[in-house]
Amino acid sequence: MKNKEKFLKLVSPVKTNSVIKNKQKILNRAMLHESQKIALKVLNRLAELNWTQKRLAEAMEVSPQQISKIVSGKENLTIETQIKLQEILSIPILASFYESK
Repeated sequence: MKNKEKFLKLVSPVKTNSVIKNKQKILNRAMLHESQKIALKVLNRLAELNWTQKRLAEAMEVSPQQISKIVSGKENLTIETQIKLQEILSIPILASFYESK
């Protein structure tokens, strides 16, 4: 029996989505990492301004719960939310990729 035949005996005949699932996990991990970097920026800026999360929520016209999600680093932020954070807090959000280089 050739190596290829041995290998094919080991491989499941049923197609799985494992490659797609793994790509999704990697993408989610990257988004989570970026969200955590943004959360740290926001928390640091709030401390500099001596603002509470409630004050930021009022300025952004969102609920305090939404700000809590943002600063926990577990929220997938829309571009609109990122721009609002940039404008209100005067910090670069969308430039995080270039800042890390």
